[in-house]
Amino acid sequence: KTGTAVATAWTAWYGLFYIDYGPHDHCLTDIQRWYRKKLDGLLGIDAAAKQISHRREKANKDGLPNVVGDPISQSTSAARSDANR
Repeated sequence: KTGTAVATAWTAWYGLFYIDYGPHDHCLTDIQRWYRKKLDGLLGIDAAAKQISHRREKANKDGLPNVVGDPISQSTSAARSDANR
């Protein structure tokens, strides 16, 4: 019985906060946004770093070069050019 209760609670928690139901808004969108904001605040992730990460992931997904203005990609590009000299 205890195992069933734990499995059921975990499934409900995962379904509520983590499952991606597609790009459109749905009944759990607001709860998932709230949870992610709280989790990001707890972990110390700020909005700027999150935007840079999101842009980098999108660029990599689309097969584009690194995002312009991204300080991490600029420092990596500089390191590569120094290594090639």
